Amino acid sequence: MFILEAKYTTNLPQVAYSAQQVQQYEAQAAQNSGTQLSHLMQRAGEALFSWFEYDQVSAQHVLLLVGKGNNAGDAYVLAKLLHQSGRNVCVFSLYDPALLSGDAKDAYHEACKHSITVVMERPKISDFCVIVDGVFGTGFRGDLSNDIQALFKECAITRAKCLSIDVPSGINGTTGIVAKGAFCADVTITFIALKQGLLTGTAKGFCGQLLYASLAVEDAFYQLTPPSAVYMDHTALFVELEKRPLDSYKNTCGHVLLVGGNKGMAGAIRLASEAVLRSGAGLVTVATHPDNVASVLQGRYELMVHGIQNASELSILMSKADIMVIGPGLGQDEWAQAIFTSSLGFAKPVVCDADGLNLLAKTKLRFDNAILTPHFAEAKRLLCDLEAIDAFNRFELASHLAKTYKAILVLKGPGTLTVSEECININRSGCAAMASAGMGDVLSGIIGSLLAQGMKPFAATSLAVYIHGLAAKIAAKEGERGLLASDLFVHIRRLLG
Repeated sequence: MFILEAKYTTNLPQVAYSAQQVQQYEAQAAQNSGTQLSHLMQRAGEALFSWFEYDQVSAQHVLLLVGKGNNAGDAYVLAKLLHQSGRNVCVFSLYDPALLSGDAKDAYHEACKHSITVVMERPKISDFCVIVDGVFGTGFRGDLSNDIQALFKECAITRAKCLSIDVPSGINGTTGIVAKGAFCADVTITFIALKQGLLTGTAKGFCGQLLYASLAVEDAFYQLTPPSAVYMDHTALFVELEKRPLDSYKNTCGHVLLVGGNKGMAGAIRLASEAVLRSGAGLVTVATHPDNVASVLQGRYELMVHGIQNASELSILMSKADIMVIGPGLGQDEWAQAIFTSSLGFAKPVVCDADGLNLLAKTKLRFDNAILTPHFAEAKRLLCDLEAIDAFNRFELASHLAKTYKAILVLKGPGTLTVSEECININRSGCAAMASAGMGDVLSGIIGSLLAQGMKPFAATSLAVYIHGLAAKIAAKEGERGLLASDLFVHIRRLLG
């Protein structure tokens, strides 16, 4: 275990960087740490080898896929160490080794001195129990060739364990964009600093288990450039959630107004409103379609439910609330549009979700103080100019919307992004079980509740996203399929204490 912790860790840092930052500053970080780039390559190979010694002790037949950059150099160092440990090693070079340069070229020649097999024709992939991807690294962008796609597809359907060096080939470490046919890893060991693109969206699934090896230069690297994003852990997220005073009562714990639930759509607003209660708000008012009053109130009598017909009725309720959540089950008909237009006059913090986002996309008016919570499709609808940015770059998309709407933007999905004009937080929690109706409604309720209890907007939103994902992960221990949004309530209450 000592060897494992010395080389890499599952305790990931709380900051992330673009791939370009790592490329630009790694040499200077090495120099400032009193080492050389060639030593970093050796350390990278040793970190990779430690994974074999800890996790793949019995693996005897190892295939390494290499390209023509520094990732190939890391792979050649690993190949030598594996060979010296008595394992059968084959290196499949996708490019002529003559294209290697610098430290990678030296690592190749060192491997050849140890009689390691380097082939230029594809070996029988099924003969190997571990496949190591060292084809592309932090510099990848664009598309993969058909031949490489076919190779990676063959790797994916074998029973071999797949390990990626630093960044799975075919993934942009900055944007998180995944090229067609990218290498799908079971484990990725990334070096020097976390690359933001590996932590969110589709790319997160291609990385498998993400491990981190600092190569003993992280302190020097951190001093050279600020992080592009934060990756806050449990302790950091909870630090601003104050303990409830002994003399608290309902009026000091925040009053949240929820607006939504058009005719026949009571479920969404009910889930959101109960989430507000379970997250600790003192008072919860629901403004919904008159037909829904009984069904929203049934079984949750702590809610104050009002059937509203027009905007003037909503205005009265808005005047009494500290926070508003609008959108769950709202619809987009005439009733919904009138209610939504009236809500734009609410000067206090607003959490806007679901059809609230769709209606917002259709107007030039803006909330003064908003948290917007779109999934990818809703985010694209919010774009005023689809050609202005790369919509598949989650960081660019979320940052653009946060700036355009002068709001905190929550771009949902694996590794949900919480973005303000000053900061980006990448969420650590969540699981595939969250692909279930009503999950977004519950998240909106948690955000509204934490805001009402006095947390600052960015901190409240980041914590809410984390609690939401963690509650789902805990609930999913009984099975990922069939998880209901309402199954989260007992865990939300327990986590927020």
